[in-house]
Amino acid sequence: MSLALGLSVLLVLALSNAQPGVKNQDVLNLYSKSFNGDGTYYGEGIGGTCQYGRPLPHAATDPKISALVALNKPQFLNSLTCGICLKVTGTGHGSGANPITGEHIVFVKDLCPECHEGSVDFALNGDGRWSISMRAVQCPVGSSTIQYAFQGSNPYYLKLQIRNARIPITGVQVHRNNVWVTMHHSGDGYWLLNDSHAMPAGAFGIRLTAANGHVLEDTVPRIDNDHILEGGHRVQVPLDPSLPQA
Repeated sequence: MSLALGLSVLLVLALSNAQPGVKNQDVLNLYSKSFNGDGTYYGEGIGGTCQYGRPLPHAATDPKISALVALNKPQFLNSLTCGICLKVTGTGHGSGANPITGEHIVFVKDLCPECHEGSVDFALNGDGRWSISMRAVQCPVGSSTIQYAFQGSNPYYLKLQIRNARIPITGVQVHRNNVWVTMHHSGDGYWLLNDSHAMPAGAFGIRLTAANGHVLEDTVPRIDNDHILEGGHRVQVPLDPSLPQA
């Protein structure tokens, strides 16, 4: 393949991935089957790579959620799985003082860099390494909607967290000067836009693509750092009958 042809193919792939409605198969694979690994503990705490402060998203505090966890690096997908929910099933086999048994619905808020595929690290005080299986499930969001949080942002630089989605959001565009502009994902669970063009004052439109290809349009009321914002249309990814539920 010539260099020019190779670059053309890469450009087409990049543009196709930026389009709304494109499924993210890497994320969807987590819903398709169970993965075997280890369950461990790393102590209680709210912080982590995904940078969910208080208040936590509703999806993390629903009564069905039994723990917050750090997900293994291969399946963390450079933080695209921040906020995903998992069903973890423990056999009680392993070693240590606190066996993991039965089924647990958990919320991913952190990265476990040393964990291998199928493994999760519980943000709980405990001891041991235990055999588990894990599979993604749609988060128990109830009637709650997607929320937004900015960090260090201004009209020329956006760093935006999409919170509380039933399944992960894997594509984001913002409406600026009558054009939809694609944001890029960061390794800490945010979406970035830094192209030297200013966002308009006040509310702006946002287009969200979920991992299953479902597209939502909402409005973000303003750029407001360190506050959790409700969208103008109160949108949520609808329940997908083809994916497992919590």
